[in-house]
Amino acid sequence: MTFGSSCFDVPGMRAKRFVKMTNDRRRFLRGAGIALALPMLESGPAVAADRVKPAQVERFVAVGTFLGFHQDSFFPADAGRGYKLGNVLRPLASHRDRLTIFSGLDHRGRNGHEGWKAWMTGNASGSVSVDQLIAAQVGHETRYASLQVTCGTPPSDARLSFTPEGVALPMIGRPSVLYQTLFESGSDRNRLGYLLRTNRSVIDDVLEDARSTQRQVAVKDQQKIDQYLAALRQVEQKLQKRIRWLDRPVPQVEYDLPEFDPIAPDLALECEQIMYDLMALALNTDSTRVITFLIPGWSQVFTIDGQKLHAGYHGLSHHGNDAAKIAEYNLVGAAHVGRFARFLDQLDKVQDKAGRSLLDSTAVVFGSGMGDSNTHDNSNLPTLIAGGPYRHGSHHRIERFASGGRKLGDLYLTLMQSLGVNVPTFANATHNLNEWVL
Repeated sequence: MTFGSSCFDVPGMRAKRFVKMTNDRRRFLRGAGIALALPMLESGPAVAADRVKPAQVERFVAVGTFLGFHQDSFFPADAGRGYKLGNVLRPLASHRDRLTIFSGLDHRGRNGHEGWKAWMTGNASGSVSVDQLIAAQVGHETRYASLQVTCGTPPSDARLSFTPEGVALPMIGRPSVLYQTLFESGSDRNRLGYLLRTNRSVIDDVLEDARSTQRQVAVKDQQKIDQYLAALRQVEQKLQKRIRWLDRPVPQVEYDLPEFDPIAPDLALECEQIMYDLMALALNTDSTRVITFLIPGWSQVFTIDGQKLHAGYHGLSHHGNDAAKIAEYNLVGAAHVGRFARFLDQLDKVQDKAGRSLLDSTAVVFGSGMGDSNTHDNSNLPTLIAGGPYRHGSHHRIERFASGGRKLGDLYLTLMQSLGVNVPTFANATHNLNEWVL
């Protein structure tokens, strides 16, 4: 919500002064890395979820490829536990019994690249993403409630994480910046500490002005001020959390960054590998428990295993059912999957405080918000989940148009419930997939 001079029924300089001071201070808080946002009020009350076990999952990771996969090469031909991995998913062979593949799931939403933004929200715009609902539940326990990662600067439609107000969250696209954010306490961190500590009175001043203005406005606008005060209290809590974590030393890790960030489009696969490494370190050091990773796609011409492809990545995704183009498109897809498989290997080698591997206590979603990139069709989205204490080892083929057909949001409901986020609905999904997953 944005407060303007017309939102108060009672005119007056004090109301206008309050608006100006609020806007000025909101700019400061944004500069300090704290968003001033009203709480989500339409989510409905939490309800007991059907067949939900006590939360056994502590972390959530979602990885989405912007240009998708060739559907016939991604989805196994067979359903059930006897499925066989195709060429694209073959790098995951060692994890076959620790992942679950779903075909037939989507949000019944908009097609095209614009509809890609619905992958984690269920809607093309104006909705909160599933990772942020989870971060609201578990994010207070770590230095960063969530991290949003990509490679370089993605296309404008490539957005993954959204606030409750539907605002796209910025992504870190440089490996060096992600590393510095997680593991370096240099001058930038010291400067932020100075700003946070010396401007702590900002919240107190805004609260005082808001309460004073509240006494002078009409009843319906008093309710708006009540909402704004609630938002301010949330900001105050976030501010105090940032200050507390500034006083704690950052984790010390050994990792050799390259001399320069490989953020050029033709180096995207190299950047992707480094980002996975840093994501694994972020989870291992408990710096965050929620990460989204957008793997972008442009018209770059990749060289894979010494073979330079004949067309750009985006052109291959619009293959026109040409067998040669599909084969090269699948080479890129398998390269993405291979890096993802290595990430799962890294999580499996590290134990958490309970003696489980990080993979066993992390819900990992891998797929795309693009179903068939050749036609820009966002139905039947490539989807698999790995990690966690789920009932893995199957390919679930879901009939999209069957009576009571299930949606991708139903899967998200199950994953959220396993993390202790017991919401009754998500976007246009009202069920869950507990009977297949938990």
